[in-house]
Amino acid sequence: MTQKNWQQLTLGLVQMVSAKSLDDNLAAAEQQIKACAQAGAELVMLPEMFAIFGGGDQLAAGQAEATKGGPLRGFLSSMAARYSVYLVGGSIPCTGANPYTGAPELDEQRSRVYASCFVYDEQGLEVGRYDKVHLFDAQVNDAQGQYRESDTFAPGIKPQCFSSPWGNIGLAICYDLRFPEYFRQLVDLGCELVLVPAAFTYTTGEAHWDLLLKARAVENQCFLAGAAQGGDHSKRRSTWGHSCVIDPWGKTLASLKRGEGHLVCTLERQRLLDVRQALPALTNRRLN
Repeated sequence: MTQKNWQQLTLGLVQMVSAKSLDDNLAAAEQQIKACAQAGAELVMLPEMFAIFGGGDQLAAGQAEATKGGPLRGFLSSMAARYSVYLVGGSIPCTGANPYTGAPELDEQRSRVYASCFVYDEQGLEVGRYDKVHLFDAQVNDAQGQYRESDTFAPGIKPQCFSSPWGNIGLAICYDLRFPEYFRQLVDLGCELVLVPAAFTYTTGEAHWDLLLKARAVENQCFLAGAAQGGDHSKRRSTWGHSCVIDPWGKTLASLKRGEGHLVCTLERQRLLDVRQALPALTNRRLN
């Protein structure tokens, strides 16, 4: 992939409180995508698990999305074309092989799926896919208590970016944010912007969401944008929200609180170039 000489990007982030109803989730997603597009967004990002949040139907849904004809992939494609935006589809379950990374098709007997982020251009054509590499297996001091994503999901095999009119754009999902080496690989691929669909828990988000986004932006001198789930999904599951855009100096350009909503923010590439010229940390690296 080659870096293109872009100047501006108007970015839209969608924040949701996804529930059990697939139809309600898709309707909410379309409402916010439309609002972003009407506000001038050229690229729109949905949060992690925007369509199916938890539940026991991940395998069946993942098998349905194994090909381009899957209902959720079709939804994303149609939304991108209808509103003439690049659309980054948060994450949906998928068992199919990933042609962009070489990840194999999953054996349905193993009952696991990939957490896949699909990307569509403004004509509705699929131009990228990333399968979440780092799976959230952790103890958290909240009503849920224990999280074991690896029981349901299989890990992706490597970082992934996609080529766009704004150069190479990196993809990460939620827990990936805690692994700095992952983001450095994306920057080494020429990414000047990394998009992070997420569903941080309320507890971990309150403590670390803003901190981690800013750290990844500053250490890689790139733009970071996080589109999050943000509300109470059940008696046991609450997410932090606070979707935001961070510039290469660690400044918050735009942000939300909790609840459904969206934000639209224009990124100026010159800001990134100025930061990298004034403090050339990436070129001063001694250890590769």
